[in-house]
Amino acid sequence: MALPKLDTPRYEMKIPSTAKKVVYRPYLVKEEKILMLAMESNDQKQMVRALKDVVNSCTEGLINVDELTMFDLEYVFMQLRSKSSGETTEVNVKCKSCETKNSVNVNLSKVDVKVPKTAELKIKLTDKVGVVMKYPSVNDMINVQDSNDNEVNKVFTIIAKAIDSIYSGDEIFDAKEQSIDELKDFIDSLNTEQFNKIKNFIENMPSAGTMISFECSNCSTHNDVEIKGLANFFS
Repeated sequence: MALPKLDTPRYEMKIPSTAKKVVYRPYLVKEEKILMLAMESNDQKQMVRALKDVVNSCTEGLINVDELTMFDLEYVFMQLRSKSSGETTEVNVKCKSCETKNSVNVNLSKVDVKVPKTAELKIKLTDKVGVVMKYPSVNDMINVQDSNDNEVNKVFTIIAKAIDSIYSGDEIFDAKEQSIDELKDFIDSLNTEQFNKIKNFIENMPSAGTMISFECSNCSTHNDVEIKGLANFFS
């Protein structure tokens, strides 16, 4: 006689970068074990791969996980966790005054991502020339980190992958039609001010987060703090 199968609820959420609606289920014990093993490894790449596997399973392959941005992956996982292991989790947050670590409960269902408007993706470099940026995919980030390049070259590769198109007057060059080397040559041709505009885009990419408030257990200072990124939620 076959053992019974338990019904699993379904929920709906929107992918932050695309606003596409996706149906998902909570993760199960078999998937939680994958996450626990990845967390124990303290290996960021292994953790991201585990998240990808779990998200793929829980959305039943309806989204291309490799094409998600890192903030998409963070947000999706927060929603999965809130429906799988409870809506709250404890995080350690330093007081802004005395730097004492405080244990604070965070409601994961309140986690959100502020995605900039499309117009903010356009970066003007000169009166005629500029770039339109995009957010690198999780797969792009992993591939770059797995490469044998030095850290400087990795940064330049990520920047190249974040360029969606380059315009010069009315002429538009689709980045997909250019090689990585050609895009890097374009980046090399920029002056420092122009390069920093593009670099700032990468350094200020959105991240899943939420605001929390607490009174410090040591000095009673009131704190309003934004916590964001997986590392902060699971520290």
